[in-house]
Amino acid sequence: MSANSFDDVIIEFESVGGGAGSAVGWFQRAEMARSDHANDREASDSRSVSSVVLGIASPVFKAMLAAGMKESRSRRIKVSRDIGTARQFDDFYSCLSPATACTVRINQENVDGILAFSDYYQVIPLKLECDRALRDFPPSADRLIQAHKYGLSDQYNRCVTAVGSDAGKPDLSALKNHPSVLFDVLEAIQNRFSDADAARVKLDNIKAFGPTLLEVHGPMIRCTESEYRAITSVWSTLGLR
Repeated sequence: MSANSFDDVIIEFESVGGGAGSAVGWFQRAEMARSDHANDREASDSRSVSSVVLGIASPVFKAMLAAGMKESRSRRIKVSRDIGTARQFDDFYSCLSPATACTVRINQENVDGILAFSDYYQVIPLKLECDRALRDFPPSADRLIQAHKYGLSDQYNRCVTAVGSDAGKPDLSALKNHPSVLFDVLEAIQNRFSDADAARVKLDNIKAFGPTLLEVHGPMIRCTESEYRAITSVWSTLGLR
């Protein structure tokens, strides 16, 4: 326990080897890898923090620390690596603590961890700050998946439009396990060429999408029947079948 009497709760982080096989997104895996190499303590780390700060900011922490809960009795809260790392928690907690919140700037280096923690622990104002910050960063297929996972509708629509408007051949391979997201991108691509004259002029450009789209066609069997019909209709419209 910290010498600071206000830090009355221990946050314990799952070891590096824990949670094997968990469905952690690209943005979490990348940050975890950087954190693990940069800080060997990550394997068995813990943090002493204020229950007051946690409880005021998060209804989830507040409930966990309520009377009768095991976390309230032990004064320990375990954090799975599916949520994030100790270093990411540091960024998250810095946004909550009155002593540091005014100095924190959400950027491309810390946004993924802060977003993951604020979503899981339902710190809605901080999650909205992450959403606003993300809209200033370059859109991509990975950012699109992230927006879909966390329900960031404006960021999602922005990324769908950007990926579907790629002047070259868009890399859609990242979307092959996300058929509903892929469908939205295909629909955006189709809308780009909905005008018959424009479609004829740009037919070669449209067909350039073919190889990438066909690479992800196999996983479409995991779609619902209506989604599959819609997607194959887009394929036909674009002359890719």
